[in-house]
Amino acid sequence: MKKKILAIDDSEDIRTLLNHILGESYDLVTESTGEYGLKTALIFKPELIILDLGLPEMDGFELCNRFRSLPDLEEVPIIILSGQKGPEVHTKAYTLGADNFIEKPFNHDELLALIKSKLRLGGSTTRKNLGEVTIDLKKGSAYFKGDKIDLTPKEFKILAVLSLKVGQVTTREEIFKKVWEKTHVSDRVIDNHVTALRKKMMNTGILIESIYAEGYKISIVGR
Repeated sequence: MKKKILAIDDSEDIRTLLNHILGESYDLVTESTGEYGLKTALIFKPELIILDLGLPEMDGFELCNRFRSLPDLEEVPIIILSGQKGPEVHTKAYTLGADNFIEKPFNHDELLALIKSKLRLGGSTTRKNLGEVTIDLKKGSAYFKGDKIDLTPKEFKILAVLSLKVGQVTTREEIFKKVWEKTHVSDRVIDNHVTALRKKMMNTGILIESIYAEGYKISIVGR
């Protein structure tokens, strides 16, 4: 049975192109407005959503937020496909629940590879997406574009803790309580683990910053 994909874009050219690219391999339904996109999503129950931001009636930001508030859609991967550019646009989309962001004009092979990766990992309440990084809480593993990232157990736990507050500061005390629990460690030990994690997350679109006298902040870098 073909995987179900819902694509929402107000451009007839883009909808036609997506039908050409995806129509044979996937059960694809397209819509041109946010209102119809939301109604169709509730009935069609897609396994992946491709979403434009500049939609009439209800824009992609609002629609993305609505999807994440609905039990049947909150875990469905959402790929933003938009002509809007810049780090602020990317950050807003990710904050509202998008999993990935591809700017128009786009590379067909990149989109296909990303779709295959997302559908292979599937949706799960034990998984969390940060841009192109997927955190699997059940397995204690993290993946970049479907490939496993080589993290130690402590590094994974730190990543999971930081992911709870994207764009906000996580204090060393919070990391200590959730990662080391009752075992006392110095700030230096925590810093060393975070430094090692930061190096491993390079080139994944995830930025981990040290905030002087406060702690650390994790951000999703716009691509």
